[in-house]
Amino acid sequence: MGIQNSEMDYNRVIKDLENCCLKEENCGTCNKKDCIVGYGQTCLTRCMKDGVTYVEDGTDHIPYTDFKVYDEEEFEKGIAHILKLCRSCQYEHFDNCIISVLRNCYEIGLFGEARKYEGSNFKYLAALHAQYPEKGQRVLDEFHNTAEYEGGEE
Repeated sequence: MGIQNSEMDYNRVIKDLENCCLKEENCGTCNKKDCIVGYGQTCLTRCMKDGVTYVEDGTDHIPYTDFKVYDEEEFEKGIAHILKLCRSCQYEHFDNCIISVLRNCYEIGLFGEARKYEGSNFKYLAALHAQYPEKGQRVLDEFHNTAEYEGGEE
């Protein structure tokens, strides 16, 4: 079972996405459709508006060809924070959960591709650390050093 709407810390996720955004002065005009951060923001807004925590065909529409340069540290933090919201659904995991869609957006910005997620934060973090030791360690450190997001507080 995925995250429930009442468990989603929208304020935190909005803040994380805003921190990743390069703003129009760096990108030129803002085209959310072609931007992984903008796409994540659009998906999150739809979920908030509709009171759901999934994006229909969400992973299919991620702009995988967004080659803008981003601040890696903000993507590392974003992955750690989104994993804190993840329920580690194991076999009930589905790719179009808003948590998964956003994690994929962060991964594309950080690694150039979406990574496999098997429904377990532990497995994910171990695989991330094995493939990308430095980045994986920073994500893991942020994951462990970030307080739970109850009430939107860190």
